[in-house]
Amino acid sequence: MLTLLSMFYYICLRRRSRSGTRGEALTSRRAVESGQRAVLPVSVEVEQYAKEVLDFSSHYGSENSMSYTMWNLAGVPNVYPSSGDFTQTAVFRAYGTWWEQCASAPPPFRRTPKGFHSQDYIELGFEEPVYPTAVEVFETYYPGAIVQILACSHNPFSQNPPSDVRWEVLWSGEPTKVLTPQARQFSPKIKHISFPTNLLRLEVNSSLLDYYTELDAVILRGVKERPMLALYKMPIIDISDLSDSEEELSDVGGPYRQGGDGKQQRTGNGYFDKLPYELIQLILSHLTLPDLCRLAQSCKLLHQHCCDPLQYTQLSLQPYWARLSDASLGHLQSRCTLLQRLNLSWTGNRGALTLTGFSSFMKACGLSLVCLEMSCCHFLNEACLEVISQTCPGLQELNLSSCDRLHPQAFTHISKLTRLRRLVLYRTKIEQTAILSILTFCIELRHLNLGSCVRIEDYDVVASMLAARCRSLCSVDLWRCRNLTDRGLAELVSGCRYTAGECSLAEKTPPIVSSASPSGRVLLLADRHAGCPGALGPFPQCGHQEKLHSVTQPHLIFHCPE
Repeated sequence: MLTLLSMFYYICLRRRSRSGTRGEALTSRRAVESGQRAVLPVSVEVEQYAKEVLDFSSHYGSENSMSYTMWNLAGVPNVYPSSGDFTQTAVFRAYGTWWEQCASAPPPFRRTPKGFHSQDYIELGFEEPVYPTAVEVFETYYPGAIVQILACSHNPFSQNPPSDVRWEVLWSGEPTKVLTPQARQFSPKIKHISFPTNLLRLEVNSSLLDYYTELDAVILRGVKERPMLALYKMPIIDISDLSDSEEELSDVGGPYRQGGDGKQQRTGNGYFDKLPYELIQLILSHLTLPDLCRLAQSCKLLHQHCCDPLQYTQLSLQPYWARLSDASLGHLQSRCTLLQRLNLSWTGNRGALTLTGFSSFMKACGLSLVCLEMSCCHFLNEACLEVISQTCPGLQELNLSSCDRLHPQAFTHISKLTRLRRLVLYRTKIEQTAILSILTFCIELRHLNLGSCVRIEDYDVVASMLAARCRSLCSVDLWRCRNLTDRGLAELVSGCRYTAGECSLAEKTPPIVSSASPSGRVLLLADRHAGCPGALGPFPQCGHQEKLHSVTQPHLIFHCPE
């Protein structure tokens, strides 16, 4: 009896302490909130235009000019509210779907999330960090390409190196095609965040547009005091949380099986025990990478399937650029021993990836690699390219687009990748010596992109080397080259099986082509005098050319069905 009374008394005490604790917590919370409301002053909204363009993936203009370049997005509007095609605006390199359908485009990666639509981006720095209340983008021609707006916790103008860089999505949507190409002021409803920011990132997708989208200016509105709504933070799941410890793998739930002693034992695997191994692998192949990593923590059977290297023959980490770190690569390293295609584009910036983490991953997973996409990876240096050349002997495709911070000497390591068939060096600092060395040893090249490589002095020499060494060349992109003459172009088209290229010729260049490759499929030409009669010479050797597309007078595309 005494024992029962003691237990009853103990239970009452616990209930009272619990209710008291909850009540005190609620009371203190109300007191804190009311106190904060009383103390916080009325915040004045700050309006500021972009101070500086920090980074971008591509632009239509030249590296040595301001026309149609991303740098036009800094400062006050130059064009708005006018509509039309103006050189003072920021224009990305591509639009429509032609770029994805051409011969040089790589096939899409599997497991790409359906919600990831971004194709290009630009990062803008503002003067003062604020808690954003609105973002306004002045679109002056063919609007609708913006699909995501993000904010960063790092101050780009701070002298201190970033320690913990966080990115938060302020707004996201799908690419749209606006009925009218007229100018508009795009200001979507944004999410409140818990940190001040003066670094915004706009991501775009122009695949639905009929012409280039043109941006004029960006306004960041915000307050310097922390809003009340930002005090409550929703938990997020990080891709780095890929722990596979045995104690976290649950065997709870599922049917029973008959044990040796006649008792039923719980299998914990549901009905997956009855499915063939290959069928489970097929089901899991439709999951995105974060879902696959989460599922690996559910039970031992699914952990075994989710960690099978056959699930990781293709790996696109570009959609997770904001969360990828050395730790993420370390968790994935043991699963990627059969990796063949890897997309690291946009990743590793601002210290997220280091030479140590990247080298460790490539040494463990680079042996079977045939495709490596690394556009806009600013953590890359000469040591990283040396690691790639040493650990990826069978590499056939390499994309270093817009890696404009790589030292010119670093590109000499590419010549060691003798099996290369596709090489993209758009907007890099490669010099003539390095590209000639690459063409000397990489004779299997089929697709080469040297667009906006302003440090190449003589494109005629490069074209001559291409014709002499790369006999299987299928496409060449010489966008914004300024010194390719008719002599170099004639050697190029006569020496290759068929060519596809685009170039911008010098003003004094004579009619550029008097003959073309008999099997030429696509030839894109951009000549300053293309609008004048007779500026583009005839193509007598190819009688099946067909004009496919003409955006403006300087852009002509010819097609040969043979």
